[in-house]
Order: sequence, then C-alpha cells, then structure tokens
Amino acid sequence: MVEKMGDDLFVIVAATVGAIVRAAGVQVQSGHKGMLFHFGRATKVLDHGFRPLIPFFQTVTIVPTRSRTMDLPSQRVVNQDGLVYFADANLVYHVEDVRKAVIEIDNLEEGMMQMLMLGVQEVLRATDRHTISDTAALARALEQNLATRLEPWGVVVDKAGFPTLSPSAKSLRITQLDERVEERHIQHKSFRAHGFNTPTALTLVGTRRFPRSRTKALQRLALKRAAIRREAAARLVRIKTAIQVDK
Repeated sequence: MVEKMGDDLFVIVAATVGAIVRAAGVQVQSGHKGMLFHFGRATKVLDHGFRPLIPFFQTVTIVPTRSRTMDLPSQRVVNQDGLVYFADANLVYHVEDVRKAVIEIDNLEEGMMQMLMLGVQEVLRATDRHTISDTAALARALEQNLATRLEPWGVVVDKAGFPTLSPSAKSLRITQLDERVEERHIQHKSFRAHGFNTPTALTLVGTRRFPRSRTKALQRLALKRAAIRREAAARLVRIKTAIQVDK
C-alpha cells in the first residue's frame, strides 16, 4: 500500500514538474526562429523546437522567417511631369537576421510598411510620362530601394512591384492631349519636308494651328501641380518624422 502511494506520488510530482517546465518554456514552430533574452539581453537565436526557460529571467521573441507578402493600399503619387497616379504596391520578403529584426526596430511590420510607402513615393516621383509605363524597370527600382532600406533590420527583399498603376482621369486626359500634339507636330514636319507650305501642312494634319509649346496644355495646371508637389513633399516629411519617432 505504501509502495503504491509512493508510486502515485512520484507520478504526480513528475507530472507537476513537467507541466511547470512546459508552461515556463516556449515552442518555436517550423518557419520561425526565436531570439532568447537573458536578463533583458539578447544572447542566442533559437531554431524550431521546444526550449525550456528560466521564469522571470529568460524570455523569447519569436519571428517568422519564411517568405511573407506585404500589400500597400493605393497611394497617390505625383511624378516629375506633375501628373497624378494611383499605385498599389506589394513586397515579398523574409527575415534573414533575427537579431537585427528584433533589436534594431520595435515593430518590424509597421516599420516595413512605412518604408514601403517611402520607397513607392521615391521611385514614382522620379519618373516622367514615358518611364512610368515601364513596370519592369519600376519593379527593379523598388526592389533596390527597399533592399537598401530594410537591410539594417535583417530583412531580405525577394520581390517587389506595382500590381496596379494608373493615372488619374485628369492626368490621363493631359497625357493623351500631349501625345496627340506630338504626333501632329511630327506629321506637320513630314509634310513641310515634302514641300507643302505651312497652311496646307496644317490642313493635312487636321488643325488650324499648333500651340506655341507642347506644354501649353500642361501650363494651365501649373499652379495646381505645384500645390500637389508641395503636398506630396509634406507627406514624405511626415512619414520620415514618424519613422524617426518610432526609432
């Protein structure tokens, strides 16, 4: 009887100790890694599996390391020509250096979203109406921009791009008008080169006159575009200030 009670007591004690160890430990799932902190100091990167911890003295921060996708909602961007575009962007990334991802920034995902916003603004603001149509080049530029920004946080960019990139209705009209004027200028020069006088060449092109400059149509919106640029610059300043405050 005493032996049986002793066996039962041993089982109870062993189960209790096992439960305490289990509760005090941490399970790092596959596709994740953990950063072990001892007395608040980062000491070791943990691979997947169960790790027992010393309560109150050791803690673990778990970080997903498999490739993940981040989507940026539609952003309003003004390019070099003062044309307004609406762009959706996405980023595929993975965490390579867990120590940097945990120590160098308080909230990795929030910081990456802000960097993605800045990258989209910088890449598209540097374009004009010709280069903005090259989506492959834009994707490469965005990848390079983000790779530089995210490397200090231990993040590697796998892929980035613009699933949607479209001009506003007014910008589309301006672009189409500018293309028609350019096309008629080329036709006019061709007719003049073949010996037609100016009035005849203009008649053949289908217009009475050309604007003094190809940018005449754009000049009507010069003041508005300047205000849009100021607004975009102020927005970038606010985002950068928010990032500095987070740091």
